[in-house]
Amino acid sequence: MRPASARAAIHVLTTTIVAAGLLTAAPAHASDLPVFSCRVNGADAPPSRMVQGTSGPDRIECENDVRNVVIWGAGGNDYIRVKGMVVNAQVLGGDGDDSIQVNNLVPATGDSMVRGDDGNDTIITALVYGSAEHGAEVRGDMGDDTITTGSVMGQPGEFQRGGGQVFGNDGQDRITTGTVDLGGRVLGGSEDDVIEPKAVGVESAGIIMGGPGRDKIRGREDTQLVIGPGYGQVDGGPAADECKVRHSSTGERIRSTLSGCP
Repeated sequence: MRPASARAAIHVLTTTIVAAGLLTAAPAHASDLPVFSCRVNGADAPPSRMVQGTSGPDRIECENDVRNVVIWGAGGNDYIRVKGMVVNAQVLGGDGDDSIQVNNLVPATGDSMVRGDDGNDTIITALVYGSAEHGAEVRGDMGDDTITTGSVMGQPGEFQRGGGQVFGNDGQDRITTGTVDLGGRVLGGSEDDVIEPKAVGVESAGIIMGGPGRDKIRGREDTQLVIGPGYGQVDGGPAADECKVRHSSTGERIRSTLSGCP
């Protein structure tokens, strides 16, 4: 099996296990089922731990917050829209070139996640907020993905661990974010990516990593990215990257780090 095929098989298996685990973790009683208002191809989705599309192109729309539920597009080029917050929930595009738009990713007692899965996906979300106890992640997965988010952040604390995370993963991805700070991280992935955050490490610590490909790291709309005055980090990776980055501070006051860039 080729490496790409192996990765795809492992990813599909992992997604299936995650979804199945949520569905079968305990017997479902009516009072335990998530409360949401979602429609799949114009029909109301029944109370369940999963809102699922079909093998073809689907339109899945949720009017309010989604909690403790998996929304899965399955096959086809799907359109998934969650107008409320994603709380302890997962939004998975499935196979196909999917368009996913959600509000804030804010975990409470579990993790919140948006994944494009296989295909050239477009993902738009507002705040990606994680904590040391519960994560918030956006993943493009396989394919040339376009990811646009608001701020990628954690909560103030002694070490700023466990902030929100954005991953391009495999493919040539374009990632545009708001401020990356308070433990937030953005990682391009394995191929040639473009990463354009608004700012990095303004108050505390934020990390941008290009990964193995020939990446372009810069500010929004091809402007110069300013890192700091906190402990912001930009690492282009092992390949010959193109970085348009400068430190906010100068001289001995520099606390930010720039590496892997010419």
